[in-house]
Amino acid sequence: APGAVSTMPTPSNTDYTKIRVPYNRENVEFGKFLGKATIVFNMKLDDPQTMNQYPTLVEISNKYKADGLNVLCFPSEQGYFEPDDDETCRAKSREYYYFGDYPRAVVFDKVDFIGASASPLYSALTKDLPTPNGYSRITLNYEKFLLDASGHPVRRYPRKYSAYDMEEDVRALLRGEPLPEESAAFKKAWREAKREAVKSEYAFRFNYNYYDSP
Repeated sequence: APGAVSTMPTPSNTDYTKIRVPYNRENVEFGKFLGKATIVFNMKLDDPQTMNQYPTLVEISNKYKADGLNVLCFPSEQGYFEPDDDETCRAKSREYYYFGDYPRAVVFDKVDFIGASASPLYSALTKDLPTPNGYSRITLNYEKFLLDASGHPVRRYPRKYSAYDMEEDVRALLRGEPLPEESAAFKKAWREAKREAVKSEYAFRFNYNYYDSP
């Protein structure tokens, strides 16, 4: 398409389909949850951004699930404290936001994102696709990854970047087309996220709300 460029990162040698992720206290191969395109995001229900981010993610999920889009959510004990257990996170997501349709729209068990105990999935995603700000880790809630059919990340989005703003990228990936060029709004959102990662109480900050395992 005119103006489109292939901005996809070079795929790593990681076999994302074989990485195991926790659901209902069992470790399940990630490949089971991959669609033609997949959005992965990290969630904190009591974060003020939840009311902005979750409904748009659900709407995009519902709009494109028949075309092959899966949307996968990971809560965490790291960062600003998530008081709910795994089952409550799933129940609240379904009750408040109508999100949950295994295996296409899933809230997984809580995982760590950072440090020695980090989920292998998040270790791989953040290594393969660091933020434009140079962070090879999760920095804030509601960071979003867009994955291809093999599970490799093709674009990463900041906390306050709505799923509505991701829609053109999702459509392109579902159609097998190159992703559109990164927009000015996308770049601005990452600049704002860089500031927020330093000062926000909802940022993942070492020795403030997460700690490396001994």
